[in-house]
Amino acid sequence: MRHVIIHYHIFKNAGSTIDSILKNQFGKAYGNIEGHNPWDTLDTSLLLQYSIDNPTYQVISSHQARFPVPTSPRINFYPIIFLRHPIDRAGSVYSFERRQPLNNSSSNSKIAHESDINDYIRWRLADNHGAVIKNFQTIYVASQEKDMRTAIATKVDLETAMNRMRELRFFGIVELFQESMLRMQDYLVSDFGVINTSFTVQNKSLDRKRTLTERLDNIKASLSPLLYNELIDKNALDLEFYNQALKLFKSKPNSINP
Repeated sequence: MRHVIIHYHIFKNAGSTIDSILKNQFGKAYGNIEGHNPWDTLDTSLLLQYSIDNPTYQVISSHQARFPVPTSPRINFYPIIFLRHPIDRAGSVYSFERRQPLNNSSSNSKIAHESDINDYIRWRLADNHGAVIKNFQTIYVASQEKDMRTAIATKVDLETAMNRMRELRFFGIVELFQESMLRMQDYLVSDFGVINTSFTVQNKSLDRKRTLTERLDNIKASLSPLLYNELIDKNALDLEFYNQALKLFKSKPNSINP
């Protein structure tokens, strides 16, 4: 039986750090697949075919792969996914976009360079500017929407997303990264050996506050009250999703193996 890790890489959820750990561990056995456009999604059949077409890969990482996890009589898949507080994530998206070089950046980054966080968040929350900071994690895990430019989360998506998290043997929480790494090691060790999870944080936002509470307070203080309320409202499902997943994470024992 072949064993393959799938890293469902949610944008700005410590995915680059996780990828660096997996690349260092698996080297040429690490692969990556994405669609042609930033708003694309890759369904389960494409992910399965990619794994079949690349039989030497032990890891496949993708921003755009979606659930459900592929199934195969010849491949045992190990999904990895991390969740993050959605309001903190919105601040991280802005900080990341501002760090991109102006001479080789997307229109999103150019707007971030030209805007303070208040104006950028207002622009991102507009109806025609995609789902990047609007219930994005719920949309991602529920995997019903195929175009991230027009995706809108529903309460059914929240239920679907939480059911998927309950089915997973492992998922991580960005704010509990060290504990998540220990659980990831335990999750993978039986079929991949000991994973070296020592890391250097990738794509770190040096301009952001140190603790989650400080970062959330800073975001609230940086936005107009009306805009802050809109950010909360347009992430209401993600906030519920995150809080339920965090409770589920904390309810599980440190060791996930029997």
